[in-house]
Amino acid sequence: MIIGLLLRYIKTYQGINYIPITSKDKFCGFVGNNGIGKSSVLEALDCYFNDKQWNYNISTKKSGLSVTTPLITPFFLIHKDKISEDNKPTLETLSNAIWTLQESDIPNINRPHLRTFLTQRTEIERSFNQEEYYLFPLGIDYNGNCSLSIFNCNKIARALFPETEVGNQNLNQDNLETLLPILKEIKNLYQYIYIPKDIDPATFTKLETTEIQALMGESLYEILEERVPHRQISQINTSLNQFLRILSEELEVYSFRTPTDRQQNLRKIDIYKLIIDAFFTIRKLHKRQGEHWLEINDLSSGEKQKAIIEVTHSLIKNHRENSDNLIIAVDEPESSLHMSACFDHFLKMSEISNESHQFLFSTHWYGFLPIIERGSVTAITKTEQNHRFDLISLANYREMVKQQIRDSRGQLPYDIRLKSMNDFVQSIVSSILDDNPFNWVICEGSSEKIYFDHYFKDLRSDNKLRIIPVGGANEIKRIYEYLVVAIDEFKREVNGKIAFILDTDADLVSFNSQCTSNILIKRLVNTNGETTLVNINSNPKSPPTEIEDSLNGKAFFKVLKTFKEDYPEQLDFVNLDSEKEEIPSFFALDLRPSEYESLLSFFDSDNNKYDFAKKFIEELESEEEYIEMNWIGEIKAFFENNAS
Repeated sequence: MIIGLLLRYIKTYQGINYIPITSKDKFCGFVGNNGIGKSSVLEALDCYFNDKQWNYNISTKKSGLSVTTPLITPFFLIHKDKISEDNKPTLETLSNAIWTLQESDIPNINRPHLRTFLTQRTEIERSFNQEEYYLFPLGIDYNGNCSLSIFNCNKIARALFPETEVGNQNLNQDNLETLLPILKEIKNLYQYIYIPKDIDPATFTKLETTEIQALMGESLYEILEERVPHRQISQINTSLNQFLRILSEELEVYSFRTPTDRQQNLRKIDIYKLIIDAFFTIRKLHKRQGEHWLEINDLSSGEKQKAIIEVTHSLIKNHRENSDNLIIAVDEPESSLHMSACFDHFLKMSEISNESHQFLFSTHWYGFLPIIERGSVTAITKTEQNHRFDLISLANYREMVKQQIRDSRGQLPYDIRLKSMNDFVQSIVSSILDDNPFNWVICEGSSEKIYFDHYFKDLRSDNKLRIIPVGGANEIKRIYEYLVVAIDEFKREVNGKIAFILDTDADLVSFNSQCTSNILIKRLVNTNGETTLVNINSNPKSPPTEIEDSLNGKAFFKVLKTFKEDYPEQLDFVNLDSEKEEIPSFFALDLRPSEYESLLSFFDSDNNKYDFAKKFIEELESEEEYIEMNWIGEIKAFFENNAS
């Protein structure tokens, strides 16, 4: 997949810019103001893969190509099995150097861009094994020559050409040309389809277009070759030649012939072209409207946008045999759509990403952030002449936004901070008013989502349940208060359900809340030997209870043992020879205050909350059967019961 892109003097991008795209997800969006450079990313990749004309930055038009040296350099993460044996040795060397590249390996001027990549590489290492994947940049400059951009450094030069005295030099153009076979293979490995905002839907959806044939995975010529085989063309030629011979006999000294002695027959390409012109070209996409068919040109602007995505989805899912190499890029797919239609539109695009290699899009509609469970979004902002890029995972986007706002000292794009809440609430309201509604669990953190994904896996498919971590009790409070106002006038039309599940924290967040037939808002608290769900402002308000305190104690302790070797001091109280009862983990462990503090310290260390949650679910899915805690059944019952 394409995990990032280096652009130099392309459209709005002046100088070097490293744009992170994803650390693991195939569904990748770009958000930001108009003119910020979202579409430029998609267009640049179209130039790279499909040899489209480059659109240079205005500085290039003033100073010239030789001074600004524009380039487009994608950064790839590719499984080693995808690469031919001839190119593996060189790519192995290049990739190993990139996997181990440090900030000190490149000049100071390029280090800010490298830091963005290094942060991203840390995330990539959590999901992808270096022994199985190549990680490398490989692009082109304005002359079509190979480029590594800022990664053309002495370390790379020494790795690729150890037999030469490179000193402190970078790779020269002759050196870079040795990467040309890899460049050609990479460009042939993928099919990149770009759908710009201003595309004519009627033209795009014609069967003879390159894009539609790419989506089908076969050209019209291949289709005709299967359905109009060579023997049929031979029969046509034989029959026609027989007619001409008869005619020549009748004319005696005259004959209809071609100028050459060798009489030319119909070639299959001639037949295919005639069929395409006379059969396919006259046909346009129509949509069924009741008993009638409506031509795409007669649809509304929003319906045309939907048609492009729906046709793309259907061809990939139902017609194309294999979409592993297909990268689709769409510019502002929500254009002309009503907000209520955007919800399903983006879900459809997410489904396309599951069927294809990667799906890229730019958008001004932020409602997809909480809708999509797996994906990445790059928020693009600009201060004076400098672009800023913030890569956010959709799996826990609200937590990441809060963290990045702190890291950027409030400079993260205001659109994320303002629009995400508004569009998030609108998305939920729209989804629960539908005749076939979605249901939602709003929880505090990403570890809760891991547990809930397992506990409610049947509800996720059967009841269209979405589980969204929002980054803490205060965020849940804000969302609840927004939602109560938003759905107040639609009470009788609400069909979906929403459950808000909070921890009981030492600093308890309290607010006015009320459970209804469609809204459940509860917090977990341990009392009288079990974990219960209580109203926000009800008693008891202690002890502090997190989801890790509420799990099956036997499975919890079994998993905890696997961490003791790496955390001997924090988990000193863990006896490897003992087992615990199948009651809530807080009561099963029965820790002294100092031991409980050590346990909290363990969960606050490294990535332990996430890693523990993953291992805990693996344990639950093992052959051993574990008792389900009562509070989980209570949440399930809320979604399964139609009555309040």
